[in-house]
Amino acid sequence: MRGEQFYINNHMTVMLEMSLQHIDTLEELERRFPSELLDEDAHVGNYLADLLNKYDKKASAVSQDAMLAASYVGNIINGKKKNPSRSALLSICLAMGTSLEEAQYLLRYAGQAPLYVRRKRDVVIWFGFMKGMDLLTVDEKLRERGFTPLVRDL
Repeated sequence: MRGEQFYINNHMTVMLEMSLQHIDTLEELERRFPSELLDEDAHVGNYLADLLNKYDKKASAVSQDAMLAASYVGNIINGKKKNPSRSALLSICLAMGTSLEEAQYLLRYAGQAPLYVRRKRDVVIWFGFMKGMDLLTVDEKLRERGFTPLVRDL
């Protein structure tokens, strides 16, 4: 099942991170985990599609809920949008109701910085995920504290 692939890959990422501490050469890493290392052309849309499947959401509905262009999420999935912003990815995750772990993994996979609990803006967003807040509530909390919201003002 495609939705389960996200969790298998996420588990393997943790295992790879831990293994790096005990592997002496890149050749050994490549030999031990030949199918786990992503090619440069792998794109975040694969994992976003898995999340949509898991949460039984449509790309256009999530785009709308994330206050993005109607085709934004679909364009990530089909590879037309190759470099989605960190704020857009976080907005998408909040709109879908993903877990913090899923959002962090999606950010890393997209080449974006994961949320860092010591950054004041990030901790507001982190707290929003932990408390199950929706996107608008997280943006309200960000504005109250003088931070840039995830959603650009319309």
